[in-house]
Amino acid sequence: MKTYDLIGIGIGPFNLSLAALAEPTGLQTLFLDKRDTFAWHPGMLLSNGQLQVSPLKDCVTLASPTSRYSFLNYLAEHRRLYSFINKGGASTSRKEFADYYGWVARQLSNLRFAQEVLDVVESAEGYTIITAEQSYQARAVVIGVGITPRVPECARPWLGNAIYHVADFLHREAIQPGEQVLVVGGGQSGAEAVEQLLGNPSMGALTWVTSRSNLFAMDDNAFVNEAFCPAYNQRFQTLPMAQRSHAVQQERLTSDGISADLCNRLYEQLYERHVGHEQRQAIDILQSAVLDGLEPEGRRWRARLRSLSSGRQRTVVVDRVILATGFQPCPQPYVDTLLANAQRDGGQPLIDGSYRVQFATPMPGPVYLQNRSIVQHGLQSVNLSMVAYRNSRILNDLLGYEYFQAEPDTPMFSHIDALTDTPARQMEPRHALSLVQF
Repeated sequence: MKTYDLIGIGIGPFNLSLAALAEPTGLQTLFLDKRDTFAWHPGMLLSNGQLQVSPLKDCVTLASPTSRYSFLNYLAEHRRLYSFINKGGASTSRKEFADYYGWVARQLSNLRFAQEVLDVVESAEGYTIITAEQSYQARAVVIGVGITPRVPECARPWLGNAIYHVADFLHREAIQPGEQVLVVGGGQSGAEAVEQLLGNPSMGALTWVTSRSNLFAMDDNAFVNEAFCPAYNQRFQTLPMAQRSHAVQQERLTSDGISADLCNRLYEQLYERHVGHEQRQAIDILQSAVLDGLEPEGRRWRARLRSLSSGRQRTVVVDRVILATGFQPCPQPYVDTLLANAQRDGGQPLIDGSYRVQFATPMPGPVYLQNRSIVQHGLQSVNLSMVAYRNSRILNDLLGYEYFQAEPDTPMFSHIDALTDTPARQMEPRHALSLVQF
C-alpha cells in the first residue's frame, strides 16, 4: 500500500487550498470527501449573495501569489479579467467564488470524491484512513471535515419542506402567493434571505427574529482587517487563553455581521414601503428574541418566540420557517478518538502555530486541524481571509523548512511589549502612521 506524506479528510475551501498549495512542494498528498463533487454551500448561492472578503484571499494568493490556482488566473482563463476590473473588482458574488473553487478542484489530481472516511487508526507508518471502498496510508493527517447547519432543538423534529435551514434555501420550493414566513437569525445569511423574500410581492406576512439587540453590520474597516494578517495571528497565540476568548468575543463582528451595503439596502426598502403606505406585506423585525417552540397547526406552524430582555412570549402562525441560525463543526467519532490523547488548555485541544495538535504522549505522525481552533487562533481560524496563510504554515511544518514565506507583510500595529525606550525608536516609527496596542 502506498504511503502518502499527507492525507486530508474533507474537501471544503480550507483543504482545497491546502491541496492546491501542496501540489508544487513535492509532497505526496491525497484529499478525500464523501460528496460526489466539490460544492460550496450550493443552497445558499443567492443572486444577492456577496463574498464578505476580498477575492484575493483565495486558495493560494496570500501564500503563493504566482500560483496558477489564483482567482486572478481564474478570471484570465475565463476571459473576464478586464471586465472584473472595470466593474470595480473589490468584491465578487459568492456564486462566482463558488465557480472559482470548482475550477480549482477540477484541475487538481490529488482529490478523491465519493470516498467517505469511516475511521482513522494509528499504524506503524503513521495512520490508516479507512473508507467504505478501501484504506489509505499516510504519515500525517489533516482534518477538514467542515461544518453542518446549527438547528434549534425545537425545530429538529420538523425539518422538511416547510421548516429548513437557510443552507437549503435554493433546494426548497419557491414561496407561494400569500405564504407567511418566519426567518430566524440576524446574520448575513438571514439578511440575504429576507432581501430575497422582500423581492416577492405576492408573499404574505414576514417575521424576522434575531437574538441580537440590533441588525449589526460587519466591522470591515482597514485597521480591523489587520486582525486577519499573519503578525496579528502570531501575537494572538502568545496571549493567555482567557484573553484569547475575550478577544474572540470582542472581535466577533469582524467576521459575523451583515455587510453594510445589505443593511442599507434593506433599510431603504422598508423606508420606501412606509413612504408609499404599502400594505401588501406585513413585516415585523423582532430583536433580542429567539425561537423557543415549534409545533404543527393543521397545515401551518405555530412558532413561539421569547424575548431575551423581558422573557415575554409571542406566538406567530406561519406557513414556512427559515432557520438562519449558523453552523457548527461536523461531529465525527474518529476525530474525538484521535484527539483523546491531546494536551488540553481550558478544555480545548492544544494546537500550535502550525495548526498541529499537541499530544500528551507520542503519536505516529502529525495531526493538523482545520476550522476547529477558534479560541486558540482567533476568528481567522474559521474565516476565509487566512486560508492560504494557515495552509502555508501546515506545509512548512510538514516539510521541516520554510517553503512558503512566513511573514509577507509588516503590520500597521505595534505592541508595547516590543517597544524600546530609546529616543531613536520613538522618533522613527516603521510607518508614516504607527499605532500602539497595549
